[in-house]
Amino acid sequence: GVYDSLIAGGYYLYTNQPWHPEQEFIGKTLTNHKGENWTMRCRSQAEMDQLVESAGFKKIDTRIDQFGIFSVSLAQKPN
Repeated sequence: GVYDSLIAGGYYLYTNQPWHPEQEFIGKTLTNHKGENWTMRCRSQAEMDQLVESAGFKKIDTRIDQFGIFSVSLAQKPN
């Protein structure tokens, strides 16, 4: 996976969508690659951070937009 492919001290940048005001609309109008209704499950920032940290990374920082819809986080593989 990503963790194994990074050198010690390497950085991992990950994004998240903890909330989306049009989640229901997206699910009813967009389709996935199989032509089925789009399934979108928003994850809390804490859940994303836990997934990343359980892979072995150490979270450094998170930035989130003013509406709380999109976030970008930086983690690092320990030395």
